[in-house]
Amino acid sequence: MKAAEFLPEAQQMIAERGEPAYRLRQIYGALTKSLVRDWEEATSLPKHLREALTEEVPAAVLDLQRVSHATDGTRKYLFHTHDKHAIETVMIPERGRNTVCISTQVGCAMGCKFCATGLMGIKRNLKAREIAEQVFVAARDIAPERVSNVVVMGMGEPMLNYEATLRALKVLNDGDGFNLAARHIALSTSGLVDKIRRFADEPEQFHLAISLHTPFEEERKEIMPIASRHSIPELMDAARYYVDTTRRKLFFEYTLLAGVNDQMRHANALADLLDHPLYHLNLLRFNWTDTGFSATSKRDAKEFLRRARERGLSATLRPSRGEDIDAACGQLAAKDLRGRPAVPLVPLS
Repeated sequence: MKAAEFLPEAQQMIAERGEPAYRLRQIYGALTKSLVRDWEEATSLPKHLREALTEEVPAAVLDLQRVSHATDGTRKYLFHTHDKHAIETVMIPERGRNTVCISTQVGCAMGCKFCATGLMGIKRNLKAREIAEQVFVAARDIAPERVSNVVVMGMGEPMLNYEATLRALKVLNDGDGFNLAARHIALSTSGLVDKIRRFADEPEQFHLAISLHTPFEEERKEIMPIASRHSIPELMDAARYYVDTTRRKLFFEYTLLAGVNDQMRHANALADLLDHPLYHLNLLRFNWTDTGFSATSKRDAKEFLRRARERGLSATLRPSRGEDIDAACGQLAAKDLRGRPAVPLVPLS
């Protein structure tokens, strides 16, 4: 079923040509397991079928333009879509882990004030194959090492492209597909409460992260337009629904912005707000973008973490990776095509 949903064009072609049904499984395996980007590499398929697929169903739907290498080992992939839009993907190597951060939209409609992607506006949603293929390319690039984790934290708000994103994640999780455990896949949202509840009801055990960035209502409205649609109490109701339904840990993302959300009053309010044993706070110092914000100092960030933990919060201060190639959180902007016209921001009501 996942193969048919992921490759409807291939399924149709096989039916029209009278090919046996198992050919679809072979095609699916070639893309998701063998990671082919040219059908001539799929030697399990007969030559006539490889030729037909090349004409009608390309093996690669993204054109890899460039791979940038950071001094810390992070890699950033610049892709062009078939309609010449640019998206970026990041692979982060750590001790015993290779995490791929993928995009779900060209640009982003959320307009978070500190995020470079938000400056682009929204151009279009990515299709399921375009989302999943980012992982396939990274996996092929680092072979024989394996991708151990996937985080949907790149360009775009995945909850605004829900169906295609979930279809891609299910293929990445599929034992007959890429075969990555669901608990090694995490999706991040800026806080669409109806979609958080829907995600909680999905049968797969994917992790969820919510971008919070301040515990105070008016401040959140200032830096995250989504807050004008969903209040913090509404967001926390959805968060509680998620942990009560799934019994899985829920992560809250928090970018420390100097003089904006990094005072002790913020740490104290977070301790009061995130009062569930399954909540975990991920702190990250702001990565520079031309948005007018500055990073909290390392010393102050550590003090903020200390205070949060002192108040009983489960919290981590995550290191920034790939800053020297603009691959860190909030920096993805596909600068090559930043100047192209974007669709105006999608209304949030």
